[in-house]
Amino acid sequence: MRTIGVLLLPGTRTFDLAVLGEVWGQDRTDSGIGPFTVRLCSPGRVRTPLSPFGDVAATHGLAGLGGCDLVLAPGRDDPLAPVAPAAVAALRRAHRAGATVAGLCSGAFTLAAAGLLDGRPATTHWRDLDALALAAPRADLQRDVLYTDDGGVLTSAGVVGGLDLCLYLVRRDHGADVAAALARRLVMPPAREGGQRQYVENPLPPPSAQPGLASTMDWALGRLATGIGVEDLVGHARMSERTFHREFAAATGVTPGRWLRVQRVRYAQRLLETTSLPVDRVAERSGLGTAANLRRRMRAEVGVGPDSYRRTFRGATVEACTSTSS
Repeated sequence: MRTIGVLLLPGTRTFDLAVLGEVWGQDRTDSGIGPFTVRLCSPGRVRTPLSPFGDVAATHGLAGLGGCDLVLAPGRDDPLAPVAPAAVAALRRAHRAGATVAGLCSGAFTLAAAGLLDGRPATTHWRDLDALALAAPRADLQRDVLYTDDGGVLTSAGVVGGLDLCLYLVRRDHGADVAAALARRLVMPPAREGGQRQYVENPLPPPSAQPGLASTMDWALGRLATGIGVEDLVGHARMSERTFHREFAAATGVTPGRWLRVQRVRYAQRLLETTSLPVDRVAERSGLGTAANLRRRMRAEVGVGPDSYRRTFRGATVEACTSTSS
């Protein structure tokens, strides 16, 4: 892919546009990639509002998408805002002409407006998945992946998932060595597989109307390593088992057992990010017992094992610090 078209619409997200500029707009010939021709294409306007820093000038009208090898739809502030019919038609023409079409983050809604997600796997930022299900009811929605690839149509999670998708495209079309060299320039892991789950933060649910339930949850969080179980939560809350389960589910949307498992995995994630503890010690400290159980639980909840998670979230930081100091 040598000619890249970027669809600029009102409310285009700055981060997504910056990602595209870093990958395809820079001179990366020393990394074995490029040079590329990048066309910023906008429907009938010379300048397109770009959130949150004012305007960016388009270099082409929508006709500029014609002849592009790759057409990219960045996310927008309001992904449900209507897409100009001329932009929809231009996307469809580009796809029919053989261009690869990709939506970054909420850019998936732009592809949905053009009908390009029908019958295809698709994803977006976890916060917008339900909205995308309504906007593209015929899409095969993938809720736990970083990006999807159905040949000529791709989508990504947000926000950094868009950069994962761009590196994937580089790796697919230019090879693993070129993608690895580019990743080193960007100081990020060379590849996160598309099937890896989005790292969705699972904050504590809102405090229950029952003060005893909220205090029980706080009490449990300080004792995850002790092997406490649901029966211990019931005892601390001083409720009947039936009442406790009913109140807990109403407050959190999950069962007490499920909540405990998620909190243990979250604590294990923090230990993997911030310490050098061996995996078996992380398992003990988080109350998951054994390294094998930690691996099983992390793959179920996060989509990757502890070693891969640590390389992604701690290894990249170490590499960044080393690169800065050298």
